[in-house]
Amino acid sequence: MTKDIRTGDLVLCKVGSFPPWPAVVFPQRLLRNDVYRKRKSNCVAVCFFNDPTYYWEQPSRLKELDQDTIHNFISEHGKNANQRELVNAYKEAKNFDDFNVFLQEKFEEENRLNDLMAFEKSEGSKIVSGEDPFIGRTKVVNKRKKTSISPRDDAEDKQQSNEEERKPNIKPAKKKRPMANPEVKSNTSNKKKVKLDYSRRVEISQLFRRRIQRNLIQRESPPTEHDIKETHELLNRIYENSDNKKPFFDLKALRESKLHKLLKAIVNDPDLGEFHPLCKEILLSWADLITELKKEKLQALPTP
Repeated sequence: MTKDIRTGDLVLCKVGSFPPWPAVVFPQRLLRNDVYRKRKSNCVAVCFFNDPTYYWEQPSRLKELDQDTIHNFISEHGKNANQRELVNAYKEAKNFDDFNVFLQEKFEEENRLNDLMAFEKSEGSKIVSGEDPFIGRTKVVNKRKKTSISPRDDAEDKQQSNEEERKPNIKPAKKKRPMANPEVKSNTSNKKKVKLDYSRRVEISQLFRRRIQRNLIQRESPPTEHDIKETHELLNRIYENSDNKKPFFDLKALRESKLHKLLKAIVNDPDLGEFHPLCKEILLSWADLITELKKEKLQALPTP
């Protein structure tokens, strides 16, 4: 961006092969704990419109989004059924005019409205846009006032890090590539394989899950030709990155994205039979990881 980026700014953020998506720069100190733990010193947090996902990105890679750009995009693509989710995101960005209202809606969506009230009480006023997006959570509690953030964040970070180090380095067995959808294969076979950013595997895994889920599961009408084609491409991308020496979709990525559960739901849906072979191959490559996740879930259950 050409100007200093501030919280509440409208931006376009591009993730992997997805088109640039409308988002708003979010205050780091107001993020959920699971999102805040993934912070990077040179990145700011953005919250996408028409999608509950957060993403960490360098300010120089964000593009300023103004009302003229929003209006032009909606005018040009508003009737394009293949881009309905993106168009809806632009429409939400168009209606964005009060950062505090946006925060209230976001916190209510995440069942954290009491947290926002606590923040505003500690500040002595409503939280508005325009602050430095790199401001993190304070770890010092003032006797009179200041922060409702738990000082346990660092301890939780260290515990999570130690848990990750104790996890076995599970590598899926190598396999032959299954036959892709013929139409998709003809369009993608000559394309160079796109390498995904391993450091952002959790966020990207969540984006894959949300896109596939919207294309095939969360809908009132049958998938369009575009939905089907995009889903085949996304599943192929997952498959291509599931048998690397350092698996992109590792234990942490699956634990937080629940992508494996979505693929199981697709396999169990007889109306989605064309996606079954590739989903089964992916799930087979994740078999050891899924077993490990089941063990974690059992260990987390209270003992009788």
